[in-house]
Amino acid sequence: MDSIVPMTRKTRKVVAAFGAALLTLTLGACGPGRFIPEKTPNAWSGPTVWIESSPQWTIVAQPPIGGWTVSLDQIMEERGRTEVFVSLSPPNPSFVVTPSPVEQRVSTPIRNTVPMWVYARQLSWQGQPPWRPATGPFSLAAKSDDAKAPQQFENVPANPEAADPN
Repeated sequence: MDSIVPMTRKTRKVVAAFGAALLTLTLGACGPGRFIPEKTPNAWSGPTVWIESSPQWTIVAQPPIGGWTVSLDQIMEERGRTEVFVSLSPPNPSFVVTPSPVEQRVSTPIRNTVPMWVYARQLSWQGQPPWRPATGPFSLAAKSDDAKAPQQFENVPANPEAADPN
């Protein structure tokens, strides 16, 4: 004869709390899913963007002034190539920035043996918090077929005469 053992009040509260937590996690896992970027056939008209070849592809953006941010939004594998989506955001207009072009590099985990296309979008500075999702279509900005060799940075030898104060 099986009988149901009555639960104490404390046990019922723990089971109810556990069930509520499990329900919250289950509903949270049913989120919107993967971000699928919108592409536009229009030509890229923003800051200069190109690809450099090293063991992995590197995306280089050269905005007209300093203070811009370049963010890697999404990497998607397509048939025969990998598509990378980046967003470029201008600086806050109330701050003083460097008035000369500044190169910004975004390293990717994609080996240089895989063809890569870079899609970019230029966002407008709206003073929004960085966690708010950005909107707007992406334009084709660069292809790995036109990749440049990695830039060799100049090695400046230390001047022993300048280091000696005597």
